Amino acid sequence: MINNLATSVIQSLNSPGPIEVIRLFGHTDSTGNEKHNLGLGDRRARAVAAALQDKLKGFLGRVKIVVEPSPGETDPRADNRTGEGRARNRRVEVFITTGVTIPPIKKRVVLTVPKLRPGAIIETIPDPIFTPKIPPAPPPRSLQDWLDEKLRGPLSPWVRGRIRDAILIGSCALLEDAFRRAGATLGEKQKQELSGKCRDVATGRLR
Repeated sequence: MINNLATSVIQSLNSPGPIEVIRLFGHTDSTGNEKHNLGLGDRRARAVAAALQDKLKGFLGRVKIVVEPSPGETDPRADNRTGEGRARNRRVEVFITTGVTIPPIKKRVVLTVPKLRPGAIIETIPDPIFTPKIPPAPPPRSLQDWLDEKLRGPLSPWVRGRIRDAILIGSCALLEDAFRRAGATLGEKQKQELSGKCRDVATGRLR
């Protein structure tokens, strides 16, 4: 999974939306006391950060890896009363950001999770500390428009068109390769649909 993440980050650096920040949150199960679990979660995230740094040598000037304070056992994804649930809760969550500056987190936030009766409903409210301020999106612009602008110059329109089309086709081929690396098996019809949608997005026909 770390290899796949590193590959995706490196490929994104030459795209219109490069991955600039990787944020890591280490989580634990409910075994052990609160202080131990907070430290364990931090160590778990730092281990992933070290492995990523090794995979991204030569690119760390363009990608920032941030280990956020661990919430320890306070944010479970499964039932800690079972072995399978505890295994799912021992995890590192990865958040990637493209083009957004993440404000520093100045304090650790620990949530106290009450014991709930069976069938209780939990309502999740976004934490403002972890919500980045996202600037207004620029007007929609296709990859084809961007390439046409960058390729302006002494080249003839025919040559510019051939270069642009080769880049668009290559970008869509990379998307299909990313699906394959993630373990997805695409049939011939699905490949055609994926390629068609990719070209529609690249040329601005689909926003």
